[in-house]
Amino acid sequence: MWNSTTWRTDSTTRMVAACVLLLLLPVRALPQVAPDLAVSAEPERVGYVVDVQLPLVGDRDELVKRQVRRIADVNRDALQRPVVVLRFAVDPIANVDLEAGSGMGSRGSQFERCLSLARFLTSPDAARVRLVAYLPDTVEGHAVLPVLACEEILANSTAELGRAAIDEPLDASIEGAYRDVVSRRATLPPPIVQAMLDGTAEVYLLELADGGSLVADRAEAAKRREAGEVLREETIWAGGGLAQFSGQQLRNRRWIARTLDDPSELSDALDLSGALRTSQQLPRDWRPVRLSLSGELSTSRVNQIIRAVGDAVDKQQVNLLVVELSQTTSNFSNASRLASYIAGLNAEQVYSLGIVTQSLSGPASLIPVACDEAVLLSTASLGPMTDAIGANGLGAEGNVGDAGRAATARLVLGDLAETTNRPLPLLSALIDPSVIVNEYVHQDSGKRAIFAEWQIAKQANAQQWLAKKRVAGGEPLPNDIALRYRLVDAIDDTSGLALSRLGVEEMPPELKTPWLDATIQRVLAQGWLPRLLLTIGFFALMIELGNPGISAGGLLASLCFLGFFWIEGLNGNVEALEVLLFVGGLIALGIELFVLPGFGLFGIGGLVMLLVSVVLASQTFIWPTTSAQLSEVASNLFWVSCMAMGGMIGLLFMHRQLENSPLLRWVTLEPASADELDELEMREAIVHREHLLGQEGITTTRLNPSGKAQFGRDIVAVVGTGKMIGEGVPVRVVEVRGNLILVEDCADM
Repeated sequence: MWNSTTWRTDSTTRMVAACVLLLLLPVRALPQVAPDLAVSAEPERVGYVVDVQLPLVGDRDELVKRQVRRIADVNRDALQRPVVVLRFAVDPIANVDLEAGSGMGSRGSQFERCLSLARFLTSPDAARVRLVAYLPDTVEGHAVLPVLACEEILANSTAELGRAAIDEPLDASIEGAYRDVVSRRATLPPPIVQAMLDGTAEVYLLELADGGSLVADRAEAAKRREAGEVLREETIWAGGGLAQFSGQQLRNRRWIARTLDDPSELSDALDLSGALRTSQQLPRDWRPVRLSLSGELSTSRVNQIIRAVGDAVDKQQVNLLVVELSQTTSNFSNASRLASYIAGLNAEQVYSLGIVTQSLSGPASLIPVACDEAVLLSTASLGPMTDAIGANGLGAEGNVGDAGRAATARLVLGDLAETTNRPLPLLSALIDPSVIVNEYVHQDSGKRAIFAEWQIAKQANAQQWLAKKRVAGGEPLPNDIALRYRLVDAIDDTSGLALSRLGVEEMPPELKTPWLDATIQRVLAQGWLPRLLLTIGFFALMIELGNPGISAGGLLASLCFLGFFWIEGLNGNVEALEVLLFVGGLIALGIELFVLPGFGLFGIGGLVMLLVSVVLASQTFIWPTTSAQLSEVASNLFWVSCMAMGGMIGLLFMHRQLENSPLLRWVTLEPASADELDELEMREAIVHREHLLGQEGITTTRLNPSGKAQFGRDIVAVVGTGKMIGEGVPVRVVEVRGNLILVEDCADM
C-alpha cells in the first residue's frame, strides 16, 4: 500500500537520524579537512544519465548495468550518493520510417532482460547510487518492470506507463516477479501494478473511517465495505483492459515525484550541481587532442582530418577528441561525411566533444552534434544556410535531380540521427532553410512529437497529427530549443566549463597533421596551380595534334591533365562523369590521329568532350540551377576557352621558335636535309613497268576492271581490257602506259 503521509514521515525520520549521527562524530576528525571546508555548505550532488534503449532486447540490459556499476565505482568516496537518471528512451517517432507505422512505443521488450535489469536495480550493488527513472515517452510491455525497480519516477505529462502484460499472457512466474520488485521499492501501489498485468482487475481509492486512505483491489474493497470502514470510494480503474496512466495522472495521485515536459529541467528538479553527465564523461586517463575547424571545409581537408584522427588513435592512443568550431562553412557532402565519421567512433575508445564557439550556419552545424557531447557557448547558435541542399530542398519531389539529392540527404540524415540519437527534424532544419519543424499532438493518444513538414506529408495517418506550435525553420535555432530536444547537450559560457566536466583542466594540444598531408594541403591551397597545369596540358596537346605520332607532347599533356584532375578530385569536384568524358575524349582523339587520319567528327567530338570534362571538374555541380552557378559556369568556360585558344595562337606564332628551341627540339620533327629530299623524290617518282610487257601472270584479285596480278614475285595493280576477269585466272600484259598496266585473259587470246 502506498501512502504519501507515511512517505513524508519516513523521510523526516531519516533526516533527523542523519543529523544526530553527524553530531556524534568525533571532533578530532575535523582537522583532517581543510579549514575553509570544515564549515562549507552541503557537498555537491552530481548526476548522470544512462539511456535504457527500448525495447529491451539482446544485451541492452548488460550495457545499462555496466554503466551504473562504473558510475558507482568512480564515486565510491563521494559524501552523497550520485544520482543516476535512467532515461527510458524509445526511438523518437520522428526518426523512424513513418510509412511503416511502427516504432511508436516500447513494446517487444523481453521479459528475461527486463527482470535481469530490475533485479540488478534493486540489488545492494546498485544501492550505491540513487536511481531515478525518467519517462520522456510512453513505456509499456515488460519495460515497466525496471521502471518500477527505481527509487523515484519522473515523467513527461503526456507519457504513459502501463499495459505491462501486453506482449504475452500473464503467468505465475511473471506475476511473482512484479510482486517481488514492488515489495522492494513500493514505487506504485500493488493493486495498480496488478491492473497493469491483469485486464480484469479493478482498483479503488477508499477513504476510511479512521481518516486514512487506501488503494485497494476488488477483493480488499469488498472486505472493507462489509466491515463498515469505508466512508467514500473512487474508482481508479474499472477493468476491461490493461491499466495505463499518463504522467499527469500519476502525479495527480502522487505516485511519482513530478512531471517534466522540458528535459533541460532535470538537473534543477533533482537539485543537482551542473548538467547531467554520461558514463563516458567519467574521469579517465585522458589523452586528448583538439581539432580546430574554421573557414571552408574542402574535400581534401576532410580526408586529411580523417587520416589524422585515425593515425592519432592508432599510434598515439588518443581517447578524447575535442572538436572546436568557429565560422566554419562546408557543403553537405563534406560536412555529412566528417559528421558520420565522428559519430561512428566508438565512444568507449574515443570520446568526442564538440564545442561551438561562434555561430554556425548550414551543413557545418552537423559536425558538432555528431559528437558524443555537443556544447554551445552562450554567444553561439546553429542554423540553416540558403541553398544548402538545392533549389527545392529536402522536400523536393518535382525536379528529378532535386528529388534525388533530397532523398539522398534524407537517408544520410536518418542514419546520422539514429547513430547520434539526435532529433531528425532539427537536423534537417539545420541544412535546409525551407524545412519547417512543428510540435504536433496526436488526436487519439495525445502524444506530442516534433516533425518536419516533409515527414508529416509521408505519414499514412497524417490527419491524426495536429500542428500546435512552430519549433524551428528558416532561421537560427534558439538555444533553449536545441537543448530541450537534445540537439545539443549543454550551453556553457566558456569552453573550459565543458572540459572541466571531463576532468580536463586545460585546452588539449592541436591535432598534428602528417607532414605529407600538410604538404599536399599547402599545394592544393594554391588556386593558380590547376589552371597552370591545364594551360600546359592544352599547349602540349596542340603540339601533339600538330605533329601526329610524337609521343612526348601527348605524354606531357597526359601528365598535366592527370595533375589537374587529381587536384580537383581532392577538392571534391571530380566524379565518374568527368572521368568518363575525359577518357572518352582521349579515345576519340586517338581514333582521329591513328585510325582515321584527318580532322573530322572524332577530332571535334574528342576536343568537345575534353573541354566539357575540364569545365565540370572545375565546379561542384553538373547542371546549374541558380544564378550563382550560372555565373560560375560562364567563368569556367571563359578561362578554359582562353587557355585552349592561347595554346593554339601560341603555336602559330612560336612554331619556328619551337623547332629551334633546345628545350623543346626533342618534341618536334627536324626538317629534312637535301640528300634526304633527293632520296624521297626518287622514291616517290613514277615506277617504270615496261619490262612486264608480254609477260604472263595470274590474278590475285578479281579484275572489275582493275585489280591485282602476280608476275614472278611482284604483285602489281593491273587493269583488264575486256570483260571482268576472276581471281586465279592466267593473264598477259598487252600494254604498259607509265604506271598503268593493261592485261588480257590468256584464254581469249
